Amino acid sequence: MTTERLYYRQPTLRSFTAQVTARCELRGQPAVALDRTAFYPAGGGQPHDTGWLNGVPVVDVQEVDGTVWHLLEQPLPPGELVHGELDWRRRWDHMQNHSGQHVLTQAFIRTAEAETVAWHLSDNTVTVDLDRSDLTPEEIALAEALANEIVQEDRPIAARVVGEEELPWLGLRRRPDVPGPLRIVEIADFDRVACGGTHVASTGQIGLIKVLRAERQGRETRIYFVCGGRALADYGRKHRLVRSLAAQLSTGEDDVPQAIARLQGDLQAAQKALRAAQDALVAAEAERLWATAEAGLPVRAIVGLYPDWPAEQVKRLALTLRSRPGGVVALAGGSPPQVFCGRSDDVSADAGQALRAALAAVGGRGGGRSEFAQGSAPDAAAAERALGLAKEAMLAASGGKGNTP
Repeated sequence: MTTERLYYRQPTLRSFTAQVTARCELRGQPAVALDRTAFYPAGGGQPHDTGWLNGVPVVDVQEVDGTVWHLLEQPLPPGELVHGELDWRRRWDHMQNHSGQHVLTQAFIRTAEAETVAWHLSDNTVTVDLDRSDLTPEEIALAEALANEIVQEDRPIAARVVGEEELPWLGLRRRPDVPGPLRIVEIADFDRVACGGTHVASTGQIGLIKVLRAERQGRETRIYFVCGGRALADYGRKHRLVRSLAAQLSTGEDDVPQAIARLQGDLQAAQKALRAAQDALVAAEAERLWATAEAGLPVRAIVGLYPDWPAEQVKRLALTLRSRPGGVVALAGGSPPQVFCGRSDDVSADAGQALRAALAAVGGRGGGRSEFAQGSAPDAAAAERALGLAKEAMLAASGGKGNTP
């Protein structure tokens, strides 16, 4: 029950007729086998085709022991003759990017002596994994440039089946793992390799090949790239982004980097000034809280709720206060509320234990060391209640009985 593969002889065939030879359920989906098909099954790094059989969506295509099974969205109505139609945009995208992978792979061999050890094509990404981890940006740019030269030369891409006896004389890019006969895909005077995928007729049909980024993967480098329609879509998206940035910055497209650099400088200066102002405010508030805390007791207790302050600023205030001798502090701020508890080094209370118990009582959580702890409360009311509970617990543990300013 071997299926005739129309996509090998006619890779641009978009529709066809065929006879149903078998029906079954495969991977939980109704499936049919045909005497011939233009649908490419997943394999060799290339994803499967999709489309329709008599109007029923084909959601997956798999090969099992030489038979191509078409997995369907719903069972195919009775009948032996079917009309198949490919999702051509998907197939053409796969053909462009698979062919582009062949070109880019050979370009890396010639310019950087980097061999492709794996490749992957999905609906969102195309990658090749190269056997070098030390590729430089210059080497990557050279490979990309050579690949696009081959595209612009519009070299023919042809496929043929050869016997095993011919393989040693073909100069294949990679020695196949299986014996012949094998299908060989050749880019004229540039690349020749065993491949069962679908390809465009010439390199010019690949369109632009654009490397997006490179990532080191252990001893290898993963190259992300796009070809043809994907490259055009990527360029369009980035062009719209640059135009939008230029408009927002009231500058020309070429001047966007300089405008952003100026904004970054202004932001850093503003952040520095803000930090200085916050530090001054924290110091002044610490003085006020310490001065208004009841004196003459073994331990001063300071409690405060700062809903309009950033949590990090409240934390700095709490740390400033706990650095003074003879005090316990319970503060909260930010949204959602963050709660901070601390005690001076000469006070015996356990701030972490007090905060854990207080937050548990109001539906929050947190903890820390005996000298300083932090956590979160569900809302401002819960934070305020937790502050009181934590203060009382720390005072009881230290033998003090201070008040809230």
